Amino acid sequence: MLAVGFPLLAMLAARRQWLPAWSSSIILCYGIGILVSNLRLWPQNPELLESIAGGSMLVGLPLLLFAVRIREGFSSAGNMLLSFGLCCLAGIVCTCGTAIYLHDEVADSWQVAAMLTGLYTGGTPNVQAIGVALAAPAEYLVLIQAADVLLGGAYLLGLVTFLPALYARFYPPTPSNGSGADAGAMEAGSVGGFRTGSRQFAATLGVLAISSLLCRALTGNWVDPTVLILLLTTFSLGVTLTPLPSRLGNTYPLGEYFILIFCVALGLLADFRKLAEQGMELLYFSAIALAATTLLHLLLARLFRLDRDTVILSSVAAFYGPVFVVQVAAAIRSRHLLAAGIAVSLLGFGIGNYLGIGVAYALRWFTG
Repeated sequence: MLAVGFPLLAMLAARRQWLPAWSSSIILCYGIGILVSNLRLWPQNPELLESIAGGSMLVGLPLLLFAVRIREGFSSAGNMLLSFGLCCLAGIVCTCGTAIYLHDEVADSWQVAAMLTGLYTGGTPNVQAIGVALAAPAEYLVLIQAADVLLGGAYLLGLVTFLPALYARFYPPTPSNGSGADAGAMEAGSVGGFRTGSRQFAATLGVLAISSLLCRALTGNWVDPTVLILLLTTFSLGVTLTPLPSRLGNTYPLGEYFILIFCVALGLLADFRKLAEQGMELLYFSAIALAATTLLHLLLARLFRLDRDTVILSSVAAFYGPVFVVQVAAAIRSRHLLAAGIAVSLLGFGIGNYLGIGVAYALRWFTG
């Protein structure tokens, strides 16, 4: 009941802006699961929780991807798309470099690098999807998210406080077009009514069924995690090129709800008393990767002479997702860049899975 009911409260808290700037509904759901698990408030059923986590991810991922508008992302983002691409490139280079550097110190560094690549190209949903696809230990997902709360939260606080003034010394000001358009702010919506939700749920089950059938044909298994996640991503993005998404309405809130179920279930599986040694290693890995990715992105953006607000919002879109694009755009008073920021952020949901899984297999081959 906690995994199903608490996400609704978390979504309400985020929509009413009850949460501090460094937090989000995802962090809240991870937190409640971790709290209940580590205080041992009641016994857990690991097999049931793993089934809930896996099932909610497979249902929620297509719903999030249905909200991607590929054509708009490429046609209207301009410099934002360039800066976002540079951030993705920086993420790939730096996570791979960190994995090679820490290969002997961090177990399964190729999996950690893959999940961080997803984190730096689309946010937490990519981390979760890639973790499922690579059959990574559940504790890795929780610890990487915990490290991101600490490290990413500190960087986010900087972006809404003193860093814009510092970046203004190195990047030109952002031209304003006087527009307040905001692309509908995906995260501002709530889960729709029963009829709308039923249509959206049926659509995601249809994509899941087709993906499972093709997975069976290709691998002999109904659920091969890597193949199934890639097929789900591909078919879901294919759906966005048809008229179906406009008929379904805003699928993002319902997709977010299923992702939050995943977060609570995963948090309930985490026992930090068993993970103290691994936790410090992953925190060290994440700190190096995040710092290197941020610095490389800033250097590349300087090389391409991108403006300050585009640099800031593209990094927010890559690291944190559309929820925080709205918050940071308001903080730095660049509402006119909000549509482009949300567009590339949602695009990151789509490409992050490919990039992360590609990084995983390349690193596993390279490091032996």
